[in-house]
Amino acid sequence: MKRAAPEPEGGHLQNGVKAQAIDHGYPSETGNSEEDERARAMRRSSRPKPVPRRAMTRGEHLPVLYYKEGERLSELSNYVREWEDQLVEVRIPAASLTNGNRQVRARQLWGNEIYTQDSDLVAVIMHLGYYNHSIASPPAGALEIRAVIQPLAPQKAYSSCPRNSIRSRAWGTASEGCSYRVERCILVSKNGTQTELEPSPDGAATVVPTFAPAQHERAMNTRSASAAHDRRARTVQEITLQYNLCNEPWLKYTMTAVSDRGLKPSQWTSSRLHSEALFLETHQRRYELSRVDPGASSGNDATHGETYRWALCKEALPMTEMRRLGIPLPAKHVDVLHASLSWEDFQWCNIGVILKGKAIPFARVHWTTCCRPRGEGHGSAP
Repeated sequence: MKRAAPEPEGGHLQNGVKAQAIDHGYPSETGNSEEDERARAMRRSSRPKPVPRRAMTRGEHLPVLYYKEGERLSELSNYVREWEDQLVEVRIPAASLTNGNRQVRARQLWGNEIYTQDSDLVAVIMHLGYYNHSIASPPAGALEIRAVIQPLAPQKAYSSCPRNSIRSRAWGTASEGCSYRVERCILVSKNGTQTELEPSPDGAATVVPTFAPAQHERAMNTRSASAAHDRRARTVQEITLQYNLCNEPWLKYTMTAVSDRGLKPSQWTSSRLHSEALFLETHQRRYELSRVDPGASSGNDATHGETYRWALCKEALPMTEMRRLGIPLPAKHVDVLHASLSWEDFQWCNIGVILKGKAIPFARVHWTTCCRPRGEGHGSAP
């Protein structure tokens, strides 16, 4: 079947097919099979393609769907085209553009760049960085967001990715229906002004302070309620529990769990080890970090300062059994890897610790109070 000849000023072909035909002097009749095959190959390309601005700004050639909170874009699969790139415009009312959206709070999105059909579109544009996830209410003058999306065939798998304060979910098999990719977003105000939104350039979430919380820093009090809300929001962190090697709940390892809790010496992590021991787990092993008792040392602490013991637990024991044996654990239950380390020997990072040039990634972390063996009574270590 022959394709109609492109007109100089009228309808357009996507992916620059019309411009290529003019630049290279192709004839107006495109019945040549070689030219048809070249056009099909360009349309089958999986690389991101530019979206026609005329279609986006005027909405002349795009079908329009309307976003409803809590409902999937069920009609999107009707626009999947095997041999061409069909674009669909979805209009999202301003009332749904908040972090209080139930689908956003439930992280109703699967994939990265390309998402499943049942992924919530508001959560997707927040994940991509078109719209800030921390906004609790939409701008007063905003009417809607018009998102241009491209329906695609289902993918073999969808990967998880943390971006812009949201972590998308992973899905290991092809889902039913279709998938889609967001091409452009435009914010439409109540007076008709259109503003094109840009995605976040790096896709990284805002860095949360791990040394001194924001409320401990010197700040000037103002009457701006939004500024106060931003300061509080900077310290809001995600707390994740994981089951350890004995199937007990521990904290997921983060820098916050091992970092200093303030600027005072009494709030330093090294000071915390005076009365507590730190246990860290990989997916197969458990390590213990404890302070060396000055009374049991060789008497050189006055010269070298405090020292710490880094040991590998021979067996992952339940917490009740560990408290019965005493914390820190007795020498017969651990393999002491380093008997006398200074605090500067530990280089903590977001995945674990670097000790003597060796990186050890951790999955879980747990602080517990030091105690004597149960047969000798309880109490903090001296």
